[in-house]
Amino acid sequence: MFWDSFYSALKIMTIWDTHVVVLLYLLLMVTPGILLLLFLQKRHALHIKFVRKLFLPVFEALAVAAAVLMLFPVILGLGEGALWGFPFKVMKMSPGGFGVFIGVLIALAYLIDVIPKFRRFQSFKTLVLGGISLIFVQICLSAINPMLEVELANFIPEFWFVCGTLFIAAVLSRIGHFVFVAFTNVLGNKFDLREELAELLILPIIAALGLLPVFIYGAWMA
Repeated sequence: MFWDSFYSALKIMTIWDTHVVVLLYLLLMVTPGILLLLFLQKRHALHIKFVRKLFLPVFEALAVAAAVLMLFPVILGLGEGALWGFPFKVMKMSPGGFGVFIGVLIALAYLIDVIPKFRRFQSFKTLVLGGISLIFVQICLSAINPMLEVELANFIPEFWFVCGTLFIAAVLSRIGHFVFVAFTNVLGNKFDLREELAELLILPIIAALGLLPVFIYGAWMA
Protein backbone atom coordinates (compact mmCIF):
# COMPACT_ATOMS: atom_id res chain seq x y z
CA MET A 1 0.00 0.00 0.00
CA PHE A 2 2.80 2.46 0.86
CA TRP A 3 4.70 1.95 -2.37
CA ASP A 4 1.50 2.24 -4.42
CA SER A 5 0.78 5.55 -2.69
CA PHE A 6 4.38 6.66 -3.16
CA TYR A 7 4.17 5.92 -6.87
CA SER A 8 0.86 7.81 -7.12
CA ALA A 9 2.43 10.77 -5.31
CA LEU A 10 5.28 10.86 -7.80
CA LYS A 11 2.75 10.89 -10.64
CA ILE A 12 0.99 13.83 -9.00
CA MET A 13 4.32 15.70 -9.01
CA THR A 14 4.48 15.40 -12.80
CA ILE A 15 1.09 17.04 -13.44
CA TRP A 16 1.17 20.58 -14.80
CA ASP A 17 -1.45 21.84 -12.33
CA THR A 18 0.77 20.66 -9.48
CA HIS A 19 3.64 22.80 -10.78
CA VAL A 20 1.37 25.86 -10.89
CA VAL A 21 0.07 25.19 -7.37
CA VAL A 22 3.61 24.79 -6.01
CA LEU A 23 4.56 28.10 -7.63
CA LEU A 24 1.53 29.78 -6.04
CA TYR A 25 2.48 28.15 -2.74
CA LEU A 26 5.95 29.68 -2.92
CA LEU A 27 4.57 33.09 -3.87
CA LEU A 28 2.12 33.02 -0.94
CA MET A 29 4.98 32.25 1.44
CA VAL A 30 7.71 34.50 0.07
CA THR A 31 5.93 37.62 -1.21
CA PRO A 32 4.06 38.69 1.97
CA GLY A 33 7.17 38.10 4.08
CA ILE A 34 9.41 40.21 1.86
CA LEU A 35 6.85 43.03 1.57
CA LEU A 36 6.25 43.04 5.32
CA LEU A 37 9.97 43.01 5.99
CA LEU A 38 10.57 45.98 3.69
CA PHE A 39 7.69 47.90 5.29
CA LEU A 40 8.76 47.24 8.87
CA GLN A 41 12.46 47.87 8.22
CA LYS A 42 11.62 51.17 6.55
CA ARG A 43 9.84 52.23 9.72
CA HIS A 44 12.47 50.55 11.95
CA ALA A 45 9.58 48.78 13.65
CA LEU A 46 10.76 45.18 13.94
CA HIS A 47 14.00 43.23 13.62
CA ILE A 48 14.22 40.79 10.75
CA LYS A 49 14.50 37.70 12.98
CA PHE A 50 11.20 38.56 14.67
CA VAL A 51 9.51 38.94 11.28
CA ARG A 52 10.50 35.36 10.51
CA LYS A 53 9.37 34.02 13.90
CA LEU A 54 6.12 35.97 14.14
CA PHE A 55 4.78 35.93 10.59
CA LEU A 56 6.31 33.09 8.56
CA PRO A 57 4.20 30.38 10.30
CA VAL A 58 1.06 32.31 9.34
CA PHE A 59 2.12 32.58 5.71
CA GLU A 60 3.08 28.90 5.68
CA ALA A 61 -0.27 27.77 7.10
CA LEU A 62 -2.19 29.86 4.57
CA ALA A 63 -0.02 28.65 1.68
CA VAL A 64 -0.41 24.97 2.58
CA ALA A 65 -4.16 25.36 3.02
CA ALA A 66 -4.53 27.09 -0.35
CA ALA A 67 -2.34 24.51 -2.12
CA VAL A 68 -4.19 21.48 -0.75
CA LEU A 69 -7.66 22.96 -1.23
CA MET A 70 -6.89 23.78 -4.86
CA LEU A 71 -5.14 20.51 -5.68
CA PHE A 72 -7.31 18.07 -3.70
CA PRO A 73 -9.08 16.55 -6.77
CA VAL A 74 -5.70 15.41 -8.11
CA ILE A 75 -4.40 14.32 -4.69
CA LEU A 76 -7.52 12.29 -3.87
CA GLY A 77 -7.96 10.91 -7.37
CA LEU A 78 -11.24 12.77 -7.93
CA GLY A 79 -10.14 14.64 -11.05
CA GLU A 80 -7.27 15.38 -13.38
CA GLY A 81 -6.93 19.09 -12.65
CA ALA A 82 -6.89 21.57 -9.78
CA LEU A 83 -10.07 23.22 -8.54
CA TRP A 84 -8.85 26.80 -8.39
CA GLY A 85 -11.93 28.35 -6.83
CA PHE A 86 -12.52 25.75 -4.10
CA PRO A 87 -10.86 27.75 -1.25
CA PHE A 88 -13.19 30.67 -1.95
CA LYS A 89 -16.17 28.30 -2.20
CA VAL A 90 -15.37 26.87 1.23
CA MET A 91 -14.95 30.36 2.72
CA LYS A 92 -18.35 31.34 1.34
CA MET A 93 -20.05 28.07 2.30
CA SER A 94 -18.78 27.95 5.91
CA PRO A 95 -16.81 31.02 7.00
CA GLY A 96 -16.83 29.89 10.62
CA GLY A 97 -15.57 26.40 9.86
CA PHE A 98 -12.95 27.78 7.50
CA GLY A 99 -11.81 30.23 10.17
CA VAL A 100 -11.42 27.44 12.73
CA PHE A 101 -9.52 25.35 10.18
CA ILE A 102 -7.07 28.17 9.42
CA GLY A 103 -6.72 28.92 13.14
CA VAL A 104 -5.78 25.30 13.85
CA LEU A 105 -3.20 25.31 11.05
CA ILE A 106 -1.61 28.54 12.29
CA ALA A 107 -1.52 27.27 15.88
CA LEU A 108 0.17 24.03 14.76
CA ALA A 109 2.66 25.97 12.64
CA TYR A 110 3.66 28.09 15.66
CA LEU A 111 3.77 25.04 17.95
CA ILE A 112 6.09 23.10 15.64
CA ASP A 113 8.22 26.21 15.11
CA VAL A 114 8.91 26.75 18.81
CA ILE A 115 10.02 23.15 19.45
CA PRO A 116 13.80 23.11 18.79
CA LYS A 117 13.91 19.48 17.63
CA PHE A 118 11.06 20.00 15.16
CA ARG A 119 11.99 23.45 13.87
CA ARG A 120 14.53 22.02 11.42
CA PHE A 121 12.06 19.50 9.98
CA GLN A 122 10.27 21.80 7.53
CA SER A 123 8.97 18.88 5.46
CA PHE A 124 7.46 17.35 8.59
CA LYS A 125 5.65 20.61 9.31
CA THR A 126 4.28 20.70 5.75
CA LEU A 127 3.13 17.09 6.15
CA VAL A 128 1.25 17.90 9.36
CA LEU A 129 -0.40 21.03 7.95
CA GLY A 130 -1.15 19.33 4.64
CA GLY A 131 -2.59 16.25 6.35
CA ILE A 132 -4.94 18.39 8.45
CA SER A 133 -5.94 20.23 5.26
CA LEU A 134 -6.81 16.95 3.51
CA ILE A 135 -8.94 15.89 6.48
CA PHE A 136 -10.71 19.25 6.31
CA VAL A 137 -11.35 18.72 2.59
CA GLN A 138 -12.89 15.32 3.30
CA ILE A 139 -15.19 16.87 5.90
CA CYS A 140 -16.19 19.59 3.42
CA LEU A 141 -16.93 17.01 0.73
CA SER A 142 -19.10 15.03 3.15
CA ALA A 143 -21.01 18.23 3.98
CA ILE A 144 -21.59 18.90 0.29
CA ASN A 145 -22.50 15.27 -0.44
CA PRO A 146 -24.07 13.53 2.60
CA MET A 147 -23.66 10.19 0.82
CA LEU A 148 -19.95 10.37 1.62
CA GLU A 149 -19.40 9.00 5.12
CA VAL A 150 -16.54 10.40 7.17
CA GLU A 151 -15.11 8.21 9.92
CA LEU A 152 -11.98 8.48 12.03
CA ALA A 153 -10.64 5.28 10.48
CA ASN A 154 -10.64 7.02 7.10
CA PHE A 155 -7.87 9.33 8.32
CA ILE A 156 -5.54 6.96 10.20
CA PRO A 157 -3.29 4.72 8.06
CA GLU A 158 -1.74 1.53 9.31
CA PHE A 159 1.41 1.68 11.45
CA TRP A 160 3.96 0.81 8.76
CA PHE A 161 2.43 3.25 6.30
CA VAL A 162 2.80 6.02 8.90
CA CYS A 163 6.42 4.97 9.48
CA GLY A 164 7.17 5.03 5.76
CA THR A 165 5.59 8.45 5.27
CA LEU A 166 7.42 9.90 8.28
CA PHE A 167 10.67 8.42 7.00
CA ILE A 168 10.20 10.14 3.63
CA ALA A 169 9.40 13.41 5.41
CA ALA A 170 12.49 13.03 7.62
CA VAL A 171 14.77 12.34 4.64
CA LEU A 172 13.40 15.35 2.77
CA SER A 173 13.83 17.49 5.89
CA ARG A 174 17.47 16.47 6.18
CA ILE A 175 18.02 17.22 2.51
CA GLY A 176 16.27 20.54 2.98
CA HIS A 177 18.42 21.40 6.00
CA PHE A 178 21.57 20.60 4.03
CA VAL A 179 20.35 22.78 1.14
CA PHE A 180 19.49 25.59 3.56
CA VAL A 181 22.94 25.58 5.18
CA ALA A 182 24.67 25.41 1.79
CA PHE A 183 22.62 28.21 0.22
CA THR A 184 22.86 30.37 3.34
CA ASN A 185 26.65 30.15 3.20
CA VAL A 186 26.70 30.89 -0.53
CA LEU A 187 24.28 33.81 -0.29
CA GLY A 188 25.98 35.13 2.82
CA ASN A 189 29.44 35.09 1.25
CA LYS A 190 28.44 36.34 -2.19
CA PHE A 191 25.70 38.86 -1.39
CA ASP A 192 26.39 39.56 2.30
CA LEU A 193 22.92 38.22 3.08
CA ARG A 194 22.12 37.64 6.73
CA GLU A 195 20.84 34.25 7.87
CA GLU A 196 17.42 35.62 8.90
CA LEU A 197 16.78 37.02 5.43
CA ALA A 198 18.06 33.84 3.83
CA GLU A 199 15.47 31.94 5.89
CA LEU A 200 12.67 34.02 4.39
CA LEU A 201 13.93 33.19 0.89
CA ILE A 202 15.03 29.56 1.23
CA LEU A 203 12.77 27.96 3.86
CA PRO A 204 9.64 28.17 1.66
CA ILE A 205 11.44 26.18 -1.03
CA ILE A 206 12.53 23.58 1.53
CA ALA A 207 9.03 23.40 3.00
CA ALA A 208 7.67 22.68 -0.49
CA LEU A 209 9.53 19.35 -0.37
CA GLY A 210 7.03 18.31 2.31
CA LEU A 211 4.25 18.32 -0.27
CA LEU A 212 5.45 14.90 -1.45
CA PRO A 213 4.56 13.18 1.87
CA VAL A 214 1.24 15.05 1.76
CA PHE A 215 0.58 13.56 -1.68
CA ILE A 216 1.51 10.11 -0.33
CA TYR A 217 -1.00 10.48 2.49
CA GLY A 218 -3.62 11.78 0.07
CA ALA A 219 -3.04 8.84 -2.27
CA TRP A 220 -3.70 6.52 0.68
CA MET A 221 -6.91 8.40 1.49
CA ALA A 222 -7.98 8.01 -2.13
